[in-house]
Amino acid sequence: MLGVTSSTIWYVDATEPTGVLRGAIPDRKSARALAATLHPGLDVTYLGDEPLSDAVKPEPGEVVVGRYPGVAVVRTGEALPPTPSTLVEHWIRPTGATHTYLSSSTVHTAAGSWGAFAHWEDGELKRSFSATPVHIIEDLGLPQVWERPYWAGEHPAPPVMDVLPDPQTLPFDPGAFAEAAPAAWLGDDLDLSSITVCRFAVHPTGQVPEAVRRAQERLRAEQARAEQLRAEQARPEQAARPQRRSLFARLFRRER
Repeated sequence: MLGVTSSTIWYVDATEPTGVLRGAIPDRKSARALAATLHPGLDVTYLGDEPLSDAVKPEPGEVVVGRYPGVAVVRTGEALPPTPSTLVEHWIRPTGATHTYLSSSTVHTAAGSWGAFAHWEDGELKRSFSATPVHIIEDLGLPQVWERPYWAGEHPAPPVMDVLPDPQTLPFDPGAFAEAAPAAWLGDDLDLSSITVCRFAVHPTGQVPEAVRRAQERLRAEQARAEQLRAEQARPEQAARPQRRSLFARLFRRER
């Protein structure tokens, strides 16, 4: 779907995912391996860590990954299929997790937004939905309990001033609908700001992207600052250290 802001996929085995995720430190090595599995034939270069809440839209050629005990999360800005049921096989269950949850959306505008979500269990599609404000693109499986308030019109899209609504307009904004799905699946206390993830550049061998060069420059600058700070901290200690007199000076003083 053109203009996709981001797509987030959760791979879950943990019975209480939010408990696992709260303040967890990602396994960087496993996260890199997952990024490589999702992008076969490409090199994966680590760029840094950040809260998932800050990784709103990964840049082209970048992917955000977090791996924790029983939970993994992937966020990408790639244009995934507008019909979640056609998601490529190696993205559905790369970790072997029991549950796979997908949520995608475009940026919100006055005219509304596109949104999609899906749930697989043991690799089998259980629920898939995709729509624009006036057109349902895909609607497979039974609606889940958390969806009811949206279909009942309890979360209507904001009205557009001086524009008559289309008779086929859905009773909710599809983008907001899709963005509500992760909390329904993982827990109402899902806090993206407490989840640390790793950002990677994904690129052909030998073609170092600009993001990698910038990350390397930042690392060198940080190392230089750290070295300068250590040197500054060492100077006062050296200045304060009392100078020990030479053996000749001590003997001369004693003879006097």
